[in-house]
Amino acid sequence: MIYAIGDIHGCKNALEDLLIQLPLKEEDEVVFLGDYIDRGPDSKGVVEYLLKNRRPNWRFLRGNHEQMLLEWLGTPNAQTAGNWLLNGGHQTLQSYVPAKNLDELRGEGAHMILQSHIHPFHAEFYNSLPYTYETADYYFCHAGINLDNPLNAQDPDDLLWIRRKFLEDPRPTPKLVIHGHTPIEKVDLTRDRINLDTGCVYGGFLTALSLPEKKIYQTKQT
Repeated sequence: MIYAIGDIHGCKNALEDLLIQLPLKEEDEVVFLGDYIDRGPDSKGVVEYLLKNRRPNWRFLRGNHEQMLLEWLGTPNAQTAGNWLLNGGHQTLQSYVPAKNLDELRGEGAHMILQSHIHPFHAEFYNSLPYTYETADYYFCHAGINLDNPLNAQDPDDLLWIRRKFLEDPRPTPKLVIHGHTPIEKVDLTRDRINLDTGCVYGGFLTALSLPEKKIYQTKQT
C-alpha cells in the first residue's frame, strides 16, 4: 500500500494525529508531497517529528515553500526574502530563531542568523528533497505537471508552482498524478490527477490517500 500526504505547513498536531490514524504496515510506503513548513504554528517541529519517526519506505518530496527557504538561504537578496516572508516564511523563522534574535533577521545578514539556528540535519533534509517520486502506476509531485512535456522532462518550476495550466488542462495524464499545492475543500477521486491539499493551515484538513484503494484519511489542526 502507498499512502500520500498533502501539504502540512507547520501543522504538527494534525500530522501526528494523521499518522496515528493510518493503518501502516512495515512494507507500506508513505509519500509526503512537500510544503512541510511556513504559515502554520510549528514548522521546525514538523521537520523534527518527520526526521525522528521516518521509516525506510517514507519518501519526502520538495514543495515550493522548501524551495523558497533554500533560495533565501542561498541568495538572500531583497526579492527572494520578500517572496518567502510574504508566503509564510515569518512563521518558519519564529519556529527556528529565539524571540530575542528575531529583530536581527531584518538586517542584511539575516540569512546567516537563520542558518546558525537550523540544525544541520534539517538543512540536509531540505537540500536532499527530490521533486518527484514515480511508480509503474503513479506520479507524485508537489504542484502538478506540464502536459506539454513528458514525465521525464518536467521543469522543476512546474513541479513546484504550476496551477491552472495543469488543473484545467483537459488532456489525459500519462499516469495518475498525486499532488498538492492548490488548496481545495474536497478531494476529487474521479480524475487522473488527485489534489491532496485540503487547506489544513487555513482551518481545513490534513489529508492522506491510500493507493490503490483510494481511501481518504483526514485530521484537523488542534
